[in-house]
Amino acid sequence: MKILFVTAGTNKAAATRYRVMQYLPSLERSGINYKVISVTSRFLTEYMIRSPEMAVWKRLIYYTLFLIERFIRSWLIILRASMYDRIFLQRVTFPLGLEKILKKLNPNIIFDIDDAIYLPDVQGDDPITKLKKLIKESEVKAILRVSKCVIVENEYIKKYVSRFCPRIYKIPGPIDTDRYTAKKAYRTGDIVVGWIGSPATTPYLHMLDDVFKQILENDSDVSIHLIGAGKYSLDGYELKKIPWSAENEIEELQKFDIGVMSMPDNKWTRGKLGCKMLQYMALGIPTIASDTITNREMLEDGVNGFLVKTEEEWVQAIKKLIDSPSLRRDIGFRGRQTIEEKCSLDKARHLLEYIFKHL
Repeated sequence: MKILFVTAGTNKAAATRYRVMQYLPSLERSGINYKVISVTSRFLTEYMIRSPEMAVWKRLIYYTLFLIERFIRSWLIILRASMYDRIFLQRVTFPLGLEKILKKLNPNIIFDIDDAIYLPDVQGDDPITKLKKLIKESEVKAILRVSKCVIVENEYIKKYVSRFCPRIYKIPGPIDTDRYTAKKAYRTGDIVVGWIGSPATTPYLHMLDDVFKQILENDSDVSIHLIGAGKYSLDGYELKKIPWSAENEIEELQKFDIGVMSMPDNKWTRGKLGCKMLQYMALGIPTIASDTITNREMLEDGVNGFLVKTEEEWVQAIKKLIDSPSLRRDIGFRGRQTIEEKCSLDKARHLLEYIFKHL
């Protein structure tokens, strides 16, 4: 069997790494041949990651280059389509109705959607955002209608997809539990409260500005580590900002004693099952996350993590974990169990191979 994986970005993009790249070694062992093509070059993938922090004129240049490149690469995919048994599209949609040509050449299309990509990732009334919303929604609907099946990450996305395609599989994560090994020790001092993300999710950190200030003011043994953060600072307070790299990601995460994931509750974020939350849990790091319907699919408040809404709840949850190594150990252990049961790469790859064989 030959599979053509078409990704929305190179392996610099987290979604590409988690939803495609980490499957490839096991597929190869199973005798499945594959080819991976990105619709976005490495250069534009890096710009895509940083685009939320760009000025409007820079974003306009980026979107223009992106549309040109995607149109050209869409034809390259279409020309190759008949050479493969299955086409796996990771977030990839097509401009100008080209998905209809793709379906004629190869109807065995699998679409993977792990975000509410039918919505703009930033809100606003500017012309770029309005145009982006119109294009995204129409293209996503079109690709869902020609797909033979769709893989989603959470129930919120599943509900949307079911309007256009009846055959749906759910794969949250997945997380390689062999690479992400659980913590063995939970220390009593020098506590690290940590966050991992990208420039796209950095604005959500501002929800914790006053929370961080209160924690740092009340406990001199606490430090804040931020991995992969964009433009973020806290006036008068020292934060440790760590550049993200694939090589050092897990090593830096293992230094965390408490993992935090803040996000507003809106239509865009409800489509997110935050990868950072799953990473913390897999490593046995007690996790505190904003209370959203999607996060509730993984976290049960006070059992395998904490779900919070208000600033006071954030502070209380962090303080509880700082003061009790045994609570950190228990919450971390149950978080790890949840990932093994619901999100392990091993379970996900078996389901993916089943989908390929029975499409």
